[in-house]
Amino acid sequence: MSVSSATKILLAMRSGGICAMPGCGKHLTYDATVGTDTYVAEAAHIKGEKSIAPRYDASMSDVDRNGIANLIYFCTHDHTIIDKVEADWPVERLVKIKTEHETKVRETMIEAFADVAFPELASAVAWVATQPPSGGATSFEVVPPDEKIRKNDLTNASRHIIAAGLVSQATVAGYVEAETQLDSDFPDKLKSGFLAEYYALKHKGHKGDELFELMCAFAVRGLKKQGDRTAGLAVLVYLFEICDVFEK
Repeated sequence: MSVSSATKILLAMRSGGICAMPGCGKHLTYDATVGTDTYVAEAAHIKGEKSIAPRYDASMSDVDRNGIANLIYFCTHDHTIIDKVEADWPVERLVKIKTEHETKVRETMIEAFADVAFPELASAVAWVATQPPSGGATSFEVVPPDEKIRKNDLTNASRHIIAAGLVSQATVAGYVEAETQLDSDFPDKLKSGFLAEYYALKHKGHKGDELFELMCAFAVRGLKKQGDRTAGLAVLVYLFEICDVFEK
């Protein structure tokens, strides 16, 4: 088996689309002139994937070996270095790099919710302009977030993002209202775009924190600037709170 596409997306999300190697800081997204932007990073194995690979651990299962806990988000250059000079990059050092990088990305994102404004929201939901309306009635009903959290079996990792995102909900609501004045279908197109992805992921068997993080990845796709990425997450939390994304 190999690393699944969903796991690669989750790894990119947790890494902020940036190489985890300290001092590197490369944004690992290819800006396509034709087609869709894509991640060009590598899901590097901390403990090797094959018996001849660096840091291989025979006691691991294939599932754990290709699981997100054993993967670190690196550019091609840094991936090559850790495998070519194995003695300099033991498991403990790589785990520390992964943990510190992903923690920093999460903390930066949570802090940035307070600064979400209309320009960042406009960038985050620019795709809505090309989204067809669902053709059905749009119902935006307030649903207690705690109810959805329990129903979707979300842990504290997801709870913290949702709680932080609620800080910017008045701004997101104001933005949606302003856009609706220009395009009456805007709320429906926004909601239907997220719902289509949500049901597609559920159909593939994703659930719980994994489903929530994949929806987060959908919300920030193609966005490099931290402010824009956080705005995308703020929109997801807004929909999580007020309508049937993640179900009533």
